[in-house]
Amino acid sequence: MSETPKNSPDDRHPTIDVLQHDIERANVYRLELIKSMLTIATAVLAFTVSFRPTIINPDWVSLMWIGWLGLGISIIGGLVNMWGWERFYISYRDYDWKKKKEAGKQHRKTITAWRRIAMFIQFSCLSVGILSVACFTAENIGKPHVSLSSEHTATTQER
Repeated sequence: MSETPKNSPDDRHPTIDVLQHDIERANVYRLELIKSMLTIATAVLAFTVSFRPTIINPDWVSLMWIGWLGLGISIIGGLVNMWGWERFYISYRDYDWKKKKEAGKQHRKTITAWRRIAMFIQFSCLSVGILSVACFTAENIGKPHVSLSSEHTATTQER
C-alpha cells in the first residue's frame, strides 16, 4: 500500500499529490460502501428466500414480501449507482478529451442527479428491506418449522 504523500510546508495549500491521494481514497471508500450494501442486500434476499418455506403458517407474510421487494429494489439502485459512477468517469474521455468541456459538465450534472437518486433508493430500500425482514423474523421466531430432513425422508418413503 502506498504511503500518504507529504504535504507542503504550508498546510493550508496542499500539494496536488495530496489532493489526488485524498480523492482516490474517498472514491475507494464510496465504492466499498456501495459494494458492501449490494452484498448485504443480495445475501439477506437469498437467505430469506431459501428459509422462508420452512416456517409453518407464518404471521405477517406481507412484511416478508415488502422486505424482498425492498431488497430487490436496493440491489437495482446499487447497480445503477455503480453504473452512474462508471458513466461519470468515462464522460471525461467522451467530452473533455474531445474539447467539449461545457457539454461534459452538463452531462456529469445529469449523471450525478441520476446517481444520487439511485443512491437514495439503494439506502432507503435496504433499510426498509432489512427492517421488514427483521420484523417478520421477530414475529415468527417461535413458530414451528418443517424439518427438511423429515420432508426428504417422507418423499423418499413414498417412492
